[in-house]
Amino acid sequence: MIDDDDIAAIASGYVESAIGIIRVSGKNSLELLKKIFYPKKANFEANKIYHGFIKDLDSKIIDEVMVSVFKSPHSYTGEDSFEINCHGGLLVMRNVLELVLKNGARLAMPGEFTKRAFLNNKIDLVQANAIGNLIKAKTQKSLDIAFSQLLKKNTTIIDNLREDITFLMAENEVTIDHPDEDLSNINLKNRLSLLNKIHHSIEKLLNYAKKGQYFFEGASVVIIGKPNVGKSSLLNELVGHQRAIVTEIPGTTTDVVSEMISLNGIPLKILDTAGIRKHSNKIEFLGIQKSKEVIDTADLLIAVFDASIKLDSEDEIILNVIKNKKNVLVALNKSDLPIHFKLPSKFEAIQISCVKKSGIETLKNKLYEMLLEDYNADEVVSLNYSQIVALKSALMQTKKIKKAYQNLLDPALIGIELQLLADFIEQIIGKIENEDILDNVFKNFCVGK
Repeated sequence: MIDDDDIAAIASGYVESAIGIIRVSGKNSLELLKKIFYPKKANFEANKIYHGFIKDLDSKIIDEVMVSVFKSPHSYTGEDSFEINCHGGLLVMRNVLELVLKNGARLAMPGEFTKRAFLNNKIDLVQANAIGNLIKAKTQKSLDIAFSQLLKKNTTIIDNLREDITFLMAENEVTIDHPDEDLSNINLKNRLSLLNKIHHSIEKLLNYAKKGQYFFEGASVVIIGKPNVGKSSLLNELVGHQRAIVTEIPGTTTDVVSEMISLNGIPLKILDTAGIRKHSNKIEFLGIQKSKEVIDTADLLIAVFDASIKLDSEDEIILNVIKNKKNVLVALNKSDLPIHFKLPSKFEAIQISCVKKSGIETLKNKLYEMLLEDYNADEVVSLNYSQIVALKSALMQTKKIKKAYQNLLDPALIGIELQLLADFIEQIIGKIENEDILDNVFKNFCVGK
């Protein structure tokens, strides 16, 4: 699966800067370096930086550079590699890269350096994900989580899963290899107990992965309510400036208005929707339809009610929308006025006043708490779509194995099911046979990574 080609790319990005970095990796890369680089000392030693000149085939100087040399297996990719630190002009970087390509290297595909690191067992897929997240992190907390994941500080739960599954597999092999021996210490109750532990660990890992998605991909928070309850005013308070037009005329917002904020390290996309009620015209009808669409995809809803008036039929429409939703935060706006609104006992509410700017911080804290319920910073992981699919498949597989145990299925058949469970978990770390799946993991990386 590992190509023999030498690969090269501008690792620092093709933008004008003080220093540009051209990264090259492959089994013949150091031989390539000798063709184009002229240092004072020609015998390249690993993990050292050399000063010299890049020259073309006619011995014309292209640039004065510093070159870092790395030898297999002690490099990022696990292969012989080098990095040219040249001047960061666009033309200089292009000329150096073109010279490298003319001397036998090919242009690297997006993420190919990291893919080679994975294939050479320098990193696993969880760490590969962390590298991608380090690059795209938009908040300090997401950066901290990505770095912890890269250092494998938050993969204990995955390691424990592998250990427990391996134990079940070994125990099952004993029953196959020694059918006539007394194996009373291997009982069904203990097997089911360990299987339940594995099941709950996978559920927990899926939950941690969901929290990880919030940090790196953000969460969507949709503000809903009938017209003129202060939805747009709340949006403006949350983003810290006037993003939405606010008037006393009901139905001022006729489309979904969105804005990004950072809430304690979580990128949040706040969406203000058109007031939901029985529509009075076609434009309002279309706005309400769009509101209902974003409600269905929201990670969390903020249902806003006017605390200064009694509950009416339009409020009932909103209550009907949120009654079966899990992540709903109810805000009673205009609480600086005499309160006449009576919320059904099923719901808890936070009293706010957008005019007086009161209760907003309490609402933000509650929002954060609801998004990260049972949040443990040391266990949050960021997994890609394929890894999450593998986890969900593993969860279903535990249920299948449980039935196999309970029905006293032949141990050889149980062994097949246990191997499938182990394979699903291995896909999270990186045992992937399908080249297309592997390419998909790394395709969103930048070219020089």
